[in-house]
Amino acid sequence: MNSIKPKILIAGPKAKTEYYKPYMDAVRGAGGEPELGLPSVDAARDEKAIAAFLRPYRGILLPGGVDIEPCRYGEEPHRKLGPVDGELDEGQLAVVRYVLVHRFPTLAICRGMQVMGVAAGGSLFQDLPSQRPSNINHSIREPKDRLAHEAIVDAGSRLCRVSGSTLFQVNSRHHQALKLGEGDAGLGPFKIVARAPDGVVEGMEIQDHPFCVAVQWHPEDLFRAGDPQAQALFRAFIDASRT
Repeated sequence: MNSIKPKILIAGPKAKTEYYKPYMDAVRGAGGEPELGLPSVDAARDEKAIAAFLRPYRGILLPGGVDIEPCRYGEEPHRKLGPVDGELDEGQLAVVRYVLVHRFPTLAICRGMQVMGVAAGGSLFQDLPSQRPSNINHSIREPKDRLAHEAIVDAGSRLCRVSGSTLFQVNSRHHQALKLGEGDAGLGPFKIVARAPDGVVEGMEIQDHPFCVAVQWHPEDLFRAGDPQAQALFRAFIDASRT
């Protein structure tokens, strides 16, 4: 077993350590060394400052969190929009834009996948129940490791190779999602590689990237529950961050 513990940035404010603890625990459990941090608004607007901020890290995890400001993708707020955080948006979007150019190993989760999508020029369903009704409940808050629906994964994708399956159960804790049609195969540099049975996007990746995988569910909660797909995903991310 490789004993190198790559330093992993969990892109979130240090003041919210308790909120991000499941992500940190999963990174540690997979063999990485997590550290919370987010560039300041001023640094986020300066590519050299972002480069300096990211220099200590070998991989980046974009975690879940609050809704993204609709102005980031050219829309007005929906009446069901939840809490937003402009500084968090600014910092995470700056990190993603740098990642997409400089090929950092990256794992994005829930909001993290949505941030990736917005950075790639996409938009969001601001509230799935009212804008895209379904018989699937995508927002089961507790228990956090409760399995909610299947993820249907493309054969041949990195996500399939890592998880070892084209079909497995995932948890679900979101009311927003990427706004893509059933026939849309990609978004910017990303290929859509997983969907829920109702067509909601559940996973995407950059296929020629060292490791850039985004999922809509919460594998950090499933990791500690012993879920094999979640554990394999985190371990693959940490392995990629060692190289």
